[in-house]
Amino acid sequence: EKNQFSKNKKVKSGILLGKNIETGEKEFWNPFPKSGAINPHALIVGESGAGKTETIRSIVTELAQKGINSIIFDYGQGFSLKDAPSEFLEFAHPIEIKASREGVNINPLKLFPFDINGPINVAQRVADTFQRVYSQIGVQQHSVLRQAIIDLMSDSGIRADAENTWSYDPPWFNDLENQLSLYANNPMNPQRRIAASVASHISTVFVFNTFRKGGKKLSWKNIIEGNGRVYIIQLKGLEHSLERVVTEFLLWNMIGYIESLGPGPLRLFAVLDEAHKLAFDAGSPIEKLLREGRKFGIGSILASQQPEDFSSVAFSNTATKLIFQVGDEDSKISRQIYRKLSGGHSFEEIREIITKLPRGAAYVVSENMGRIIKIRQISERKQLW
Repeated sequence: EKNQFSKNKKVKSGILLGKNIETGEKEFWNPFPKSGAINPHALIVGESGAGKTETIRSIVTELAQKGINSIIFDYGQGFSLKDAPSEFLEFAHPIEIKASREGVNINPLKLFPFDINGPINVAQRVADTFQRVYSQIGVQQHSVLRQAIIDLMSDSGIRADAENTWSYDPPWFNDLENQLSLYANNPMNPQRRIAASVASHISTVFVFNTFRKGGKKLSWKNIIEGNGRVYIIQLKGLEHSLERVVTEFLLWNMIGYIESLGPGPLRLFAVLDEAHKLAFDAGSPIEKLLREGRKFGIGSILASQQPEDFSSVAFSNTATKLIFQVGDEDSKISRQIYRKLSGGHSFEEIREIITKLPRGAAYVVSENMGRIIKIRQISERKQLW
């Protein structure tokens, strides 16, 4: 069954979306390899109040019933457990990790097997992340930041020219602030002003101290290998740019662990709400997830209010799209959807549909087909479980 919209129970592994408004039939999403889509990624667009949050809750709870875990990056507490439906608490078995308040015991300077150049890869990754988030960081600041990380690793005994040292414990992330301070306060260092500049740009990261030894223990082994559970990383309260930094470093850490396991079946979904806060640039962890996630068993669900929040990479690498009511004055999203279809609704019909959808209904596009689906919300699913 290649059609993602498998009818009734023909594909038992499918995730029930809801009822086709035009035909009355049940519609399923099948993100699983071989029997499902070309990739397991989904993109969700819709105005505030259109039903995105409820739909994500329903999908991840269905995934939990299939034994697949999800991790939700929550920036606005839309998935806070204190406001969650009882069905979500009962069937998704959620665990909330208050990263913004309690911090996390994750070290962005950790080396992974895919770091074929050891500490140089780590330095490049961290410097690139900072440069993506803080536009003020130019070429010179990037170079100094990268060198500071290489020197910091070397001082801990981890040298690029000695692979046997790459398994040593890396320095803690906050030591990077001290390293930049040493550069800036050394009158003999010709790049001291550049070091001071880059230190000021990224100082917020160290003020909030989100990555710390005393932070909440985050076990990727448990998150990935658990038997059907939803993890919620709460990031509300962090400064806007810091939300992006923390998300990228957490994603890199997650990707590093999963790649160390090697290729495998679909085993985890990463849910990234409010996608306008994120970067889809080449070399970013989200771009890597979209391009290579299927190989290692990671699916992505990206959600935001406006289609402009997503890059062309996001549109082209998400096999499934759920479009809730959106304004489309320039017909941009209607054109993008229409180009994906091999038949069915006309361009004019698509534009009419997506701008007038009722709450909880979505125009779902996959396998070159479009359906208008009334999403079955979590409160209506209890009898299925």
